Amino acid sequence: MTKKKSKKRSASNNAAPPDTPVLFIDRCAWSHKLGEALTKIGASFIPHHEKFEPACPDEKWLGAVGKQGWIVLTRDKNIRRKPNELRAFREHGVIGFVLTSGDASAADTAALVTAIYPKLIRKARVAKPPAMFSITLAGAINPIKL
Repeated sequence: MTKKKSKKRSASNNAAPPDTPVLFIDRCAWSHKLGEALTKIGASFIPHHEKFEPACPDEKWLGAVGKQGWIVLTRDKNIRRKPNELRAFREHGVIGFVLTSGDASAADTAALVTAIYPKLIRKARVAKPPAMFSITLAGAINPIKL
């Protein structure tokens, strides 16, 4: 009997160097196109659905992600406006990047994130947690005041 090989790619089986931070992709930012694109460039990532139920409250996964030291990629622009989520973001020292163009297709998002991935990782490495950044469709990464 042969064992079937999983098609899922995550932090545990990507080719990223061990010191590269893990990118945690929130359910609202996830797409298979993004996963395929990140796998292609050897990025270390974990999609929300691999660790949490779909209805998991944001403050719960933010706590776990912060504890692990993973970097958040989300489309949730309101995360900084909801008191319970902002509190979790701050308390758990999360570093997060918010995709600000809600109308970008999955293909556009995959192309954008892979194009700016090295810059995103550099910013995350020097950021003092908690830290939040916006990512525009043009690829600009700007700090968001918490």
